[in-house]
Amino acid sequence: MLPITLTHGKIDDFDAVHADTGALALTLIPELGGKISSLCDMRSGREWLWRHPRLPYQRVPHGTVYVETSDTGGWDECFPSVAACAYPVPPWQGVPVQDHGELWSHPAALTIHEASDTLRLHTRWQGVLLPYTFERTLTLWAGAARMHCAYTITNHAEHPLPYIWSAHPLLAIEPGMRLELPAEAQFHGSRPEAGAPERELRWPLTLAAGGRAFNLDSMPPRDAGVAIKLWSEPLVPGAGWAALHATNGALHMRWDPAVLPQVACWLNLGAFGFDGGAPYYNLGLEPCIGAQDSLAQAVDDYKLFATVPARGSQKWWLEVELSV
Repeated sequence: MLPITLTHGKIDDFDAVHADTGALALTLIPELGGKISSLCDMRSGREWLWRHPRLPYQRVPHGTVYVETSDTGGWDECFPSVAACAYPVPPWQGVPVQDHGELWSHPAALTIHEASDTLRLHTRWQGVLLPYTFERTLTLWAGAARMHCAYTITNHAEHPLPYIWSAHPLLAIEPGMRLELPAEAQFHGSRPEAGAPERELRWPLTLAAGGRAFNLDSMPPRDAGVAIKLWSEPLVPGAGWAALHATNGALHMRWDPAVLPQVACWLNLGAFGFDGGAPYYNLGLEPCIGAQDSLAQAVDDYKLFATVPARGSQKWWLEVELSV
């Protein structure tokens, strides 16, 4: 078995590391919030992560709106909120949490651990306006198309720290691809053009736009013009999974609902281009903790969020595997 290869280079003038197991290759950009910019199946050549066709990679100041300047694609982490909001709980009540959380606009400290047949990429963030450390460790194995993502939050304060979290990988999709979600999952749905969220939804959905109806058991045409954000109620044991199937392979996610209780999806199927250009066609497949997308709403309205104890920590994990 060939060893994992690890190379260092530049992407748009930002330092990057590239790891290749022989079956799976990923690229990580520490300075851009620990972004995973590429996740490629080396057997088929399929790139699973979407890249914005117009927005460049750039460093931006804290407080910037993510969707206007930094919705560049790849895999980011959203913590302690997804939507911008005022932190809802003392002693930090009123502290502004920026769009898509604090992590994506701040460099992550990267530590690399290499062994004969494994590679660990450990990224670490310090809270900006809140007293925490957020850690993510990606583990790869030689010859395997599998990535294990282990997460730890440490609260450095004498007060509990409520939060929500979402993985935010934007996947490159094509018409006809099949998205599979647990049949047991009950979803809330929010469409940007609609009013109150819809409840008690099951997958797959049918969405209508422009006089056409699309059953989302397979991805519709690129000009479908429909979009929806879905997030689930806590999942039952055994329902911690999701999958996206293409003609030449599939991406599978697995996790334990006891520690990572929910899953969300953002489907933008030719409906919106938030930079003012042509609409995007992509899918955010997002295991998550807490009601989406605002921490303030999760605490005040849905009562669905997690809390790191004072001077304590919390852990969870997620696995991604590519098949052909």
